[in-house]
Amino acid sequence: MLWPGPQSASWQVGSSVGLRPFPLCMGTPEKATPAVTSSRRWVREVAVTTLLLGVGLLLFFYRLDSLYLFDADEPAYAEAAREMLISGDWITPHFNFQPRFDKPILFYWLIALAYKSFGIGEYAARFWSAAFAAGLTASIYLFGRQLLGRRGACIAALAFATNVGTIVLGRAAVTDMTLAFCMTWALFCFFDVYRATDKTHESLLFVGYLAVALAVLTKGPIGLLLPGLVIGLFLIIRRKVRATLSRLRLLSGLALFTVIALPWYVLVLRENGWTFVQGFFVQHHLNRYLGVVSSHVGGPLYFLPVVALGYFPWSGTLPNAFGHLWAIRSRLRDELTGRQELLLFLWVWCGVVVLFFSFSHTKLPSYIFPAVPALALLTGAAGEAAIDERQQGWRWERACDWLVGGMACSLAVILLFLPSIADRIRLREAPDIPPFDFGLAPYVLAVLLLVGLGLALVARRRGQGDMAVAATAVTMILSIVLAVHQVAPAIQESLQKSLHDFAIIARQELRHGDILVAYDLNAPSLVFYSKRQVAIIKRGEEAGFHGLAVSYGRLFIVAKAAAETRLQQVPDIFPLDRRGGYVLYSNRYSP
Repeated sequence: MLWPGPQSASWQVGSSVGLRPFPLCMGTPEKATPAVTSSRRWVREVAVTTLLLGVGLLLFFYRLDSLYLFDADEPAYAEAAREMLISGDWITPHFNFQPRFDKPILFYWLIALAYKSFGIGEYAARFWSAAFAAGLTASIYLFGRQLLGRRGACIAALAFATNVGTIVLGRAAVTDMTLAFCMTWALFCFFDVYRATDKTHESLLFVGYLAVALAVLTKGPIGLLLPGLVIGLFLIIRRKVRATLSRLRLLSGLALFTVIALPWYVLVLRENGWTFVQGFFVQHHLNRYLGVVSSHVGGPLYFLPVVALGYFPWSGTLPNAFGHLWAIRSRLRDELTGRQELLLFLWVWCGVVVLFFSFSHTKLPSYIFPAVPALALLTGAAGEAAIDERQQGWRWERACDWLVGGMACSLAVILLFLPSIADRIRLREAPDIPPFDFGLAPYVLAVLLLVGLGLALVARRRGQGDMAVAATAVTMILSIVLAVHQVAPAIQESLQKSLHDFAIIARQELRHGDILVAYDLNAPSLVFYSKRQVAIIKRGEEAGFHGLAVSYGRLFIVAKAAAETRLQQVPDIFPLDRRGGYVLYSNRYSP
């Protein structure tokens, strides 16, 4: 048996032995597990560590470079890092050889360093997201073990590693996983020091301040604002603001934060002046929060289905976790056990992140990913506590069963009709791209979800907690591997392959003095794979083609097939190729 046996419904703690990068300062468990020999402890620790290491390597690194970079975010980050190496400018990020102020500098630095180690390509661009995802899996286990025990912490780590949102962002060259890693470590360090009864663990404060500084260098002020709101609200609820702030060594922490985070902002501001302020703070922060950017809009409840589906299938455990908080709602400002304080802290963490972005006018599903580590620990708490006999919390656990079963059945139905649904959407939105060839993958996934999660629910109802968790985790791991092998390549074939092929043709045939043009098209992958600057001509600016023809030699013009009727009206250009919903035009047949 991988974990200790099922706990009672009174939610007692499991074993907390093993290596402790987070010191055991969160109080003595209310009820210790039976003593085991040193050899059994060692074997269990090795088994859990090997399991989580294997899961992390399989889910985040397996075939990491098998897909092209997907427009629009992945190739933009990857290209900016490539241009950093070419130009030697490590202060101002550039994309398409123009300043890019969407995000701070840290993620570009990391990708550039990966390029030096692995070479320029998809693997290096995605390496840090995968590494931080695996690191978060281990961190959640090591942190959670202090109060949840080995069993609950392992459930939390598996829940984090095998949910839909983590897999997507852990295999993508975007900043969300890096931000989540830094913010999670900052909050872990705070809670560890908060629960300490002496000063021996306050060195972790500086790790937390370092993590906040790196979060600010990853995604801007949000890296400081969100952890600050979580900590502040938690301390207000617990009525321990003054007592705790005096222990946080704010002046020393502020000094460390300033030394790490501030220099880049000073240097980039000195080099770019108001252009940086306007592009970074105004356009990509204030305007995104107070206005709608790129039509990414949603209502006040936008993130509820995001949590339910993005955290699937473990989102079904959250009603049970909320039930434990509800049971202590009248005592939140009184004396609580370490486990209960952790429960409150995790719900505050989730609530702050979700509510903060719910008020944002621009919304994307990835915005609330920094809450997923807390959701995973809540899953570990609920799973470790309530998979056995259900007593007072039976209503919440029944809600969990219905929620997981309902979502599994709904997703299975969607998968069964996925080819038809995808084709209808394609014909309505982009009729020129080729059909998605998923093969039998959707039907296999549907059967896998129904059978695997069905077995998990049956096992849970019978009190076989380990079997339920194992069935859920194995179902998701197999589903993810199948999706990586069959579903993702089919999506790539329809959406990205033609752009990649045209970029390669441009890289091979265009010479110095020629230029590649993207017409009414947002496709950063053209820049990355062609390895050259791309001119942008928007709809209504067709007169710009004449100016480019005068200034340059040969033009390669890439556009969606839907824009071809407008291109045909431009004089002196003609089609060279059509494939996959895109067309390639030029003004010359040969150099």
